[in-house]
Amino acid sequence: MGIIRSSIILRPYDTLLYATKIMIMEYVPKAIVTDEKGFPLGALTQKDIIKFVYEKGEEISFDKVYVSEVMRKDIVCVNESIDPLEAAEIMIDKKQPLLVVCSDDGKALGMIIKSDLTQYYASQIRGLQKTEEYMTSPAITISKSDSLINAVKTLVEKDVSRLIVVNEDKIEGQLTTTDLLYMAPAIKYKECKINVSEVMSPNIIVVDAGEDLASAAKLMASRKIKGIPVVKGDKLAGVITTTDVTRALLDDRVRKYLYEIKMYTSTF
Repeated sequence: MGIIRSSIILRPYDTLLYATKIMIMEYVPKAIVTDEKGFPLGALTQKDIIKFVYEKGEEISFDKVYVSEVMRKDIVCVNESIDPLEAAEIMIDKKQPLLVVCSDDGKALGMIIKSDLTQYYASQIRGLQKTEEYMTSPAITISKSDSLINAVKTLVEKDVSRLIVVNEDKIEGQLTTTDLLYMAPAIKYKECKINVSEVMSPNIIVVDAGEDLASAAKLMASRKIKGIPVVKGDKLAGVITTTDVTRALLDDRVRKYLYEIKMYTSTF
């Protein structure tokens, strides 16, 4: 299956207001920034926006900040024939949230994000790895009564995209950069009185630590989410994310598994 997706294209002179609105309306976590000829200049993610707004505070105005001020410029361009395992290796080794897929003349054709590699894993692999082998543990948690600003501070300082919301050791939901993007204008006010409970995504699914990693990957792919809390019994054990699944693709067992499947199917 293909791992390349089309991308929303932003220009460096687009405003942060425009970029935020279009990412919300199109429900996309990331976008490519190009010049008028289609050559990539950078990328913009939800996390980039949240971090920028939180750090700049009340001094910024969304309609006066340009995408060029917020975007990341350390992008990696790859050819459209790239192998999924090679894409995973580049993303993990270079700590890239996305890969820009470019034509032979260097123009942006699309992008690959970790959700695409998670979907690839879900479609190709079964019974090879357990969720607990690759989950991030411990999960970073926050109380539903905590302030939104405190939650954003934790996300920025820990450099994560989600917090698990707990109440007396019970999982109540999670707060993600997707949730926060809707609240971006409020984040710049450090005295904001909004609580986590008013913004979080409630009633979330969980996976057991002993579950096949492919099942967790399939859940993330089908529900279009990037992370799921992991439990052992009734206790929170960690969180499994698209980054973790992408990291799992680097395991030699995966390469061997895919090779054996290819050799088996090629005999028919």
